[in-house]
Amino acid sequence: MESIWVEGLVPGIDFCNHNVKALATWEVDSEGNLTGIPASMYLILAQAGKSSVETGTEIYINYGNKGNEELLYLYGFVVDNNPDDYLMVHYPVEALRQLQSADIKMKLIEMQKAELRCLLPTSLLDRGFFGTSTSSGEDDDNKKKHFSSYSWSGQRKVPSYLQKNVFPQEFLSTLRTIAMQEHELEQVASLLGEVGSSEDGEPSDAEIKSAIWEVCGDNGALGLLVDLLRVKMAELEEGT
Repeated sequence: MESIWVEGLVPGIDFCNHNVKALATWEVDSEGNLTGIPASMYLILAQAGKSSVETGTEIYINYGNKGNEELLYLYGFVVDNNPDDYLMVHYPVEALRQLQSADIKMKLIEMQKAELRCLLPTSLLDRGFFGTSTSSGEDDDNKKKHFSSYSWSGQRKVPSYLQKNVFPQEFLSTLRTIAMQEHELEQVASLLGEVGSSEDGEPSDAEIKSAIWEVCGDNGALGLLVDLLRVKMAELEEGT
């Protein structure tokens, strides 16, 4: 029988507060050899060299490398200057299924190996979503090569914000696909009909990205991204 793991608060263990430099950790006693109770849990000291603690010392455990949003919704608190904090932006699958030509767009997203969500470390957001680039010259050159390969005819130029955009291309590829209008979808299909790189006749992920970028650019994708960020802000404000 397959085990199903569900994350949540465990009675007794949940009395321990969270700290990244935890004094203790917990383990499961499957057979009950230590606790006398099968499938029970117990605490052990986690810091090397420590075999005991002084009376009155608070016992912390580490809840895991979680961002503040996850900590807030799961446990009801946030951590100041959380080194593991991130922003998650995603496009709901349920909303995708309600789009016109949803099946075609979902297939294109799958073929591009694109992602429906992205996790952005908050350290990337110190200067906003289009902050000053901290990438190396080599990284910038790779980005330009990556982007220039998207242009079918070479007419659509590399965007000026390329080195500043913190959102991964795997996520933006999804948004470009979702934001396509019906006439743009037809144009993309027409371009892809001209090629057949693989043996089964299906276009490659690079060819699909190239066709969509040539037809659509980023206008629709960035507009959709702004809408997703507004929804995200509303969710966070409501949750707090």
